[in-house]
Amino acid sequence: MTDAKVFTVYEVAEEFRCGRQKVADVAREHGIGAQLGGRAGWRFTEADKRALWEAMKPKEKAPVSRRRRRRSAA
Repeated sequence: MTDAKVFTVYEVAEEFRCGRQKVADVAREHGIGAQLGGRAGWRFTEADKRALWEAMKPKEKAPVSRRRRRRSAA
């Protein structure tokens, strides 16, 4: 067995300074971590925490060209 540290959703949320629900939602959306079910909840390894951190970073939005206003017929 390895001595890898395993973190709960509460520990990860405290470290990332966000809510536990946000961590759980991102983990579910991206398939990160292990959902043990019931009161056991989510468990994350160091690699899972790094993946969550990357998944939570704001994505750059693609530039959108402005629509031209139609000129009214005079």
